[in-house]
Amino acid sequence: MPQRRDASPVFDAGALGRADTYARGVPHDRLERLRSRTPVVWLDGGTADRPGAWAVLRYADVHHALVHPELFSPQVDDPLHGRVSGADAPAEGAAPNETALIDMDPPARAMLARIPSQDAVDFVGDVAHDLPETLRNTLAGGLYALLRHPAEYVRLREERADERLVDSTVEEMLRWWTPVLQVRRTVQRGTTVGDVPLLAGEHVMLWLVSANHDDEVFPDPGRFVPERFLQPGRPHLCFGFGYRACIGARLARVHLRAMLVALLERPGLPRLAAEPVPLRSSARRGFAHLPVRWTAH
Repeated sequence: MPQRRDASPVFDAGALGRADTYARGVPHDRLERLRSRTPVVWLDGGTADRPGAWAVLRYADVHHALVHPELFSPQVDDPLHGRVSGADAPAEGAAPNETALIDMDPPARAMLARIPSQDAVDFVGDVAHDLPETLRNTLAGGLYALLRHPAEYVRLREERADERLVDSTVEEMLRWWTPVLQVRRTVQRGTTVGDVPLLAGEHVMLWLVSANHDDEVFPDPGRFVPERFLQPGRPHLCFGFGYRACIGARLARVHLRAMLVALLERPGLPRLAAEPVPLRSSARRGFAHLPVRWTAH
């Protein structure tokens, strides 16, 4: 890889590649500042023992890289295609062998039955423990969206017969949560992204979670809006885009939709039983623990 001597790390960006930064969740405020000031920023990679890379943060630039694999080729640890390398590398995105083993008609009601009335359980360890990691993180994120937005939950329950709204809610869960934070690519030949010249052989990190919270594309991105995808518009980039998109996308949608329908049909309401514990990872988004309980009201 070329030695980039003219790229100085930006102070506010240095923490993006460190797992501890995510101990309290995704630093959306930091990502927002960087998108507005330096949307393509150099990360030296020293703290993560990985090569330096350009962090690409805006939706338009991430989308551009995803739809041009001839310029930005996936690396062997690409989480959107199920290959993993390293302790804090991106988790699997539903590898081919996993897809074959997972029921495409998921038993969501049986899974949710593991949440008893009143008693607290850990959704990660007790309810969804037998699912592959990225799928488990996706379902936990979808549930957390509803836990954080109880008024929307109640409204969705009242309107659950609206199939289009249910489908839109699934897409909004994926956008709002984004279980794979970023994916890495290798520059195949010299090009420019966001007015920054990139050299052949350099690495880029496409921050899917930042692109999915870009307010130039998704107004008020921190707000969970179930009807956001009812109208035609630009899609979220949770699974990448184009023919290189994640092979597990359909699987994730099927499971997430089944869980949402089962949640809306079940009497009572899920509640947080204690403060959740996010994963310490700069690549995948999930929970080490998500304590929940089911209440009568």
